[in-house]
Amino acid sequence: MLSHYHIPSYFSKTVREEIGELFAASAIGNLALSIAMVFEPIFLYSILHFTVSQVLLFFAIVYSVYIPTIILGAKFASNYGYKHAIAMSVPFQILYWVLLLLARDNPGLVVVSAIALALQKSLYWPGFHALMARYADQGQVGREFSVVYATIGLSQIVGPFLGGFMAQHFGMTATFVVASLVYCFSVMPLFTKRETFVPKPYLYRDTFKLLHDFPKKFLGYVGFGEELLVLTIWPIFIYIVAKDYEKTGTVATVASFIAAVLALIIGKITDQYTKRVLIKLGAFFSSLVWFARLTASSIWNVFTLDTLSRASKEMDFIPISTVTYLRAEATHVVPYAVFFEQSLSVGKLSACLLGALLFGLTGSFMVLFILGGLYSLLYMFI
Repeated sequence: MLSHYHIPSYFSKTVREEIGELFAASAIGNLALSIAMVFEPIFLYSILHFTVSQVLLFFAIVYSVYIPTIILGAKFASNYGYKHAIAMSVPFQILYWVLLLLARDNPGLVVVSAIALALQKSLYWPGFHALMARYADQGQVGREFSVVYATIGLSQIVGPFLGGFMAQHFGMTATFVVASLVYCFSVMPLFTKRETFVPKPYLYRDTFKLLHDFPKKFLGYVGFGEELLVLTIWPIFIYIVAKDYEKTGTVATVASFIAAVLALIIGKITDQYTKRVLIKLGAFFSSLVWFARLTASSIWNVFTLDTLSRASKEMDFIPISTVTYLRAEATHVVPYAVFFEQSLSVGKLSACLLGALLFGLTGSFMVLFILGGLYSLLYMFI
């Protein structure tokens, strides 16, 4: 079992079994997600014929539903267990993909698919964050999270290529169906050991108090609006430049490999140096990469920028997550997880609405790249 392995050259202590299970579940789940995720906004754009602004408004629906419903997800995780909350999220993720496919014949299902995705997030993220905060070793949180992040990255090496190959040769339906089948298996590693759990009621007032006590942290988490633009607008831009699904998937695959290696290095550095400095450096470089996108015009430019984007993201995301889990464990795990997710969701919702407005007025990706660069700078407040 991965959870029993001790790698002296990387971990300072043996990881707990619960974290090992999370490693394995993340590997399988993110393999499935990476098969489809790059192609979800492309599906909306190229198959359902959404405009870029409409794609952003679709995700605005997701986050406008997610912000209130995560409270229900947190209550479920607190009452029935973190692993059980993650397991309950699986059907909603699959329902989201199925509804997207059905929306080709019934466009009204697009809104229902957005709600299904919001419910998946509402159950998954409180459970995921609570597991990390509760069971990660305080002396190596950065390394443990970086392995989860690198595992996700390694899963994403194979996923985008497979997704692009299937979409190009067999159609987008094959991509979403295979992703759904793989995702079904992601829950299995979480229950190799029975979850030992003592229910603890979750009250939203505990989260609201954190919102009141940490306004600068809230503003910093709003910076995740740039992540929304990376996951929605950037794949569409790559697709427009690459001109087919397979090349789009290949770009994401190669860039993910380089980024996964860098994640392990950054995770170890995070445990050894001042995290605040690393976050500021990561925010600065993320912003620079966004502004560099203004020059993107060829597939090679796009590949280089995608690699730099993923690397710079790790420079801020791993230290940010490490600080977040340390704070969560030091305060209240589930309330802080909800504080984190609601704050970043406000950032993503605002990025959707601002991005849709700006693109509608200008019709230019350049304004969205500038917007992403400005959101990145907010990370410095964390």
